[in-house]
Amino acid sequence: MKIVENTQKTICYETTEKQETRTSFPLRIFALFFHPSTHVTAMGGAEKRFVETLKVFCEQDNVKIAVLESSPSLLDAPKYKCKKYSLPWSFHGKGWLSTYLEWGFWIFRALFKSLSILQIENPHVIFVTNNTLPNLILGYFVGLISHKPVGIIVHHIDIPSAKIGAKDSLYCSYRNIDYTRSVSLAKTLAFYITLSLLKKTNAIVAVSNFTAKALRDNGISKSKIFVSGNAINFDFISGIKPYRYEKIFDGVFAGRISKEKGIFNLVEAWKKVVKNKENVKLLIIGSGLELDSLKKMIAKDELEDNILIYGRCSDIKLYSLLKSSKVFIFPSLFEGWGIAVAEALACGLPVVAYDIPALRETFGSCKNVFLVPVGDIDRITCEVLELLNTTNGNLCEISRDYAKKFEWKKVAATDLEAIAKFASEVLNKNVD
Repeated sequence: MKIVENTQKTICYETTEKQETRTSFPLRIFALFFHPSTHVTAMGGAEKRFVETLKVFCEQDNVKIAVLESSPSLLDAPKYKCKKYSLPWSFHGKGWLSTYLEWGFWIFRALFKSLSILQIENPHVIFVTNNTLPNLILGYFVGLISHKPVGIIVHHIDIPSAKIGAKDSLYCSYRNIDYTRSVSLAKTLAFYITLSLLKKTNAIVAVSNFTAKALRDNGISKSKIFVSGNAINFDFISGIKPYRYEKIFDGVFAGRISKEKGIFNLVEAWKKVVKNKENVKLLIIGSGLELDSLKKMIAKDELEDNILIYGRCSDIKLYSLLKSSKVFIFPSLFEGWGIAVAEALACGLPVVAYDIPALRETFGSCKNVFLVPVGDIDRITCEVLELLNTTNGNLCEISRDYAKKFEWKKVAATDLEAIAKFASEVLNKNVD
């Protein structure tokens, strides 16, 4: 595989059986990494993916990467041997409207910052690290101005489910999980803007076959889609000690506190669990714009003694809390892969989740992942109660053995191969 520049220098990319990479001339990548402020939510799966794959990118002698990141930085560790540029948020507000305004201000400032970075770094390719609108819109304009090829990682796109809304209406899906009309309209509009911009990019790296199919079904050319994957840091997770050596939490959820994560369905299910089994404790780990509504629901249902909210936390604390829990419950309605599920498995937990395509693809063959129909709160309750009453001592090892196969080095190598391939095709075309 070759990337030929106007200078007639070449970049050759190879992948060995050990998933190592080699280039004969540095492949220069300019990565755009907008991530939500910690006042909105803790680091999500899309952010974890770039943080982990970047470590592998930085180990390659002939890959040079510069990153424009929103602050506070997630890349402060010395292991990130790349050029880092940080750009703070303009202001901080509350609610969906202020969040969208924040995005707009950051995009505007980041575009001007990117122009100076382009002159300094002269990259071969613009790498958009996930498909949130701030990253995607910025990537489109940076590519348009610089005439550089643009590639993007698509973690997931929201696809309507017949179980939560009208079969062909994403807007109705949002309305049926109790978003207001204005928020549902804004999220639906964001979806179609995302699709429009994805069609203009040179290449897309999808994290699952389901995500790739969803993109094709929505008009994205098959020729520009690569399928990579996701992973977890299994060795790191294995080295974390439990918060308590006894299982002090009967159930646990970790993720963004939002309606599409099924967080309110979880409370409904746990209310039924409590009626069947007294004094059970559910731990909710995470933060998000729906946190206040969640607290009000818990108080209204008088579940303060049975549901504990921890909030956002470090990965070390997260894994220690997971290891002190019995069952991971994840009723998410929209997923592209399911890093939270893989992390729970690595901590030795059985998982109860909604049967959505991405989770079925990645975890459907795991005997310790119990998928129930979307919206079926009674089935969640039954599965959780059965697991809480089980005495099967092999559950932990079944989960851990399944999680071992997910490796960041393999994912990062596939990403680099895709980046080099589409950059090669575009630059060769420009030379011709």
